[in-house]
Amino acid sequence: MNFKKVGLLILFMSILIIAACGKTEETSTEDATDKGETVTYENNYELALGTETDSDTEAVKETIELPKNSDKVVVMDLGVASTFAALGLDDNIIGLPKGDGNSVLGKELKNFEDEKFANLGGLKEPDFEQVAMLDPEVIMISSRQANSDTINELKKAAPNAKVVYVAANPDTYFDDVKKMTTFLGEMYDKQDEAKKLVEDFDNKVEEIHSEVEASEKSMMFIQTNGGDLSLHGIGGRYDFLYSALGFKSAGEVPDEDTQKQAATSHGNQVSYEYVSKNNPGIILVMDRGAAISDGKDATKIDVIKTEVTKDVDAVKNDTIFELDSVTWYLNSGGYKTAMSQLEEIHAIVQGSK
Repeated sequence: MNFKKVGLLILFMSILIIAACGKTEETSTEDATDKGETVTYENNYELALGTETDSDTEAVKETIELPKNSDKVVVMDLGVASTFAALGLDDNIIGLPKGDGNSVLGKELKNFEDEKFANLGGLKEPDFEQVAMLDPEVIMISSRQANSDTINELKKAAPNAKVVYVAANPDTYFDDVKKMTTFLGEMYDKQDEAKKLVEDFDNKVEEIHSEVEASEKSMMFIQTNGGDLSLHGIGGRYDFLYSALGFKSAGEVPDEDTQKQAATSHGNQVSYEYVSKNNPGIILVMDRGAAISDGKDATKIDVIKTEVTKDVDAVKNDTIFELDSVTWYLNSGGYKTAMSQLEEIHAIVQGSK
């Protein structure tokens, strides 16, 4: 009788062990399946075949499968880093460019100053050794890295990583910000959160557009760099100010006597005479020099006030406004940074009444 009980006990324990093993194997299979899930991304951009501004380019168009819910992402586009932050996905980024002393991180990216996020150096010259140590699954680049030399080095440093272009283009700026927000929502199963962010964004754009239209003042966007003035007009780097927000441009195309044509993202060089001639009601000033140096506390509004411009409406009415150069020049193109830009424009329109 005792032998029978022992035999039954052994049989019963064997069944439990087999069942447990089967369950463990099933769980492991499910985990592996989940881990292997991907999301489709359309990689579409112009690749510069050198690092010079006038280098030849070639179109890159490819469909790439990115691992869902990856927590090994390197983000070279600081605007898109702000989109990760808006969705509560900061910790899925393992490294990003911070510059010396976090100099290229604006107020929207303060969280990334934490040392747990690796510093990958400058925006145009990544620390490839640091990238190799991180062994990322995904590398998200912007136009500053979209050249053959940089991408080849990134691929050498992280041969298993998917390299994708995520920057917002000037002519589709707001749409691209929303698309990237939606895409990250899909990649990280945060579709509802992304949808709400996009709705809030659309509402903010509509609100600012109504305010701009009601102001009826012409606007001139001037970028300063040392003693130089450059105009950002319709069709340029900040075209969304005109096409999406409705500003009327003061002085659309500078004449040959007052400018040097420069078809770059730095705008077209203009003179003080040009500013005076076109008489803007509002002047936005962005100091590129402050963005790329440590002189962020320098005020550049007074640069516009000269004997030549003293009769300009914006000068007489004190409607010259300095933009946050780090946000606009270095960190633009993501959800939180674009919302900051909209908030700045809102304050400017209110202040110009």
